[in-house]
Amino acid sequence: MKIYKIPFFSIALLLAGCQADEPQPAQQQTGTLSFTTSVEQFEGEPATRTTLEGTAFEDGDKIKLKIICPFSSHTEFGETTYGNSFDAFWLLKWDNTSKAWTTLTASDGYDINGDYSPSASPDIFERYLSQQTPYVFTAQTWSEEQIFMAGSNNSFTRVEQYSNVFHANQSKAADYKASDLMWAQTIQQTGSYNVHLSFKHVMAALKVTVSTDISDKAVLTLEGMPAIDQAEVIVGDYYAEKSKINSSTYGYKSKHNCTADKNGTVLGVAVIDDSHSKAYTTAISSIDQNGTYTACKDGSKTFRLIVPPCTPSNAIFWLRDGEKRYSMQLPQTTFESGKLYKITMNIQ
Repeated sequence: MKIYKIPFFSIALLLAGCQADEPQPAQQQTGTLSFTTSVEQFEGEPATRTTLEGTAFEDGDKIKLKIICPFSSHTEFGETTYGNSFDAFWLLKWDNTSKAWTTLTASDGYDINGDYSPSASPDIFERYLSQQTPYVFTAQTWSEEQIFMAGSNNSFTRVEQYSNVFHANQSKAADYKASDLMWAQTIQQTGSYNVHLSFKHVMAALKVTVSTDISDKAVLTLEGMPAIDQAEVIVGDYYAEKSKINSSTYGYKSKHNCTADKNGTVLGVAVIDDSHSKAYTTAISSIDQNGTYTACKDGSKTFRLIVPPCTPSNAIFWLRDGEKRYSMQLPQTTFESGKLYKITMNIQ
């Protein structure tokens, strides 16, 4: 059985945003480790738009952090969470009160350690990362906790993932922001007290302006796009092959492994293949282009939409405003990672 859509049981808070190119002024100073973060803005966007308002991280926004020491044969401090999270991910959330990254608590409602009840995330700030070997810190935003049973013949494995999920319907701001996947990777010669993560947008974005006045109830859709609704978008990590902690063949190493030239790029979407007891990634280009995306209204005549890097062959905009219907061929045929495309929809 091969499926793109994975069942999920709880939904995380919104994706993160922060001031473009500048580290957050506040840092997490608890314990021995601290993080600063920044976001590269969309190319073509005058301000970062990871939140619709273009402001800093929102309270409760989450990232997952994978630490790999690719040149060490030993499991170094930071590479494992000692079974307290799936695939040894360190899970952090933005706390707007302290202006710092903090660990998740049981009150956030996620079963992180797999004991069938809400649990706290393991505390990365208690780790002492001083080993004299290169450390690779890879982080990305995530929006949903996904839990499913994998296997067959009465032999099942509980698989837990902290995934970003693409939403074809982005009419709600939360789903628009959840679809705006961001990724960062930092390589340091040894473990460090201070780690900076510079996030980049790996999806593309559209800003569509309608040439005439429309009502507040107007809806803009884009038909003929890759059908990836509710699929987990996978970003390549060249160092994933060196990961020593892998909870199962459905996890990080199986899905994110890639060649050096694909590092930090969208590889495709995750596929759960129970017939071979594993997960893998299928390219966006191999997916049917019969999906319909619904844009987020962002102003009296403006809509925004997150789309995957792709080359749609026959995509069409449809604007529905009461009984009125308008259509326009999508003028852009290639969407690249991290770019914003401004489009005007002329209405006669």
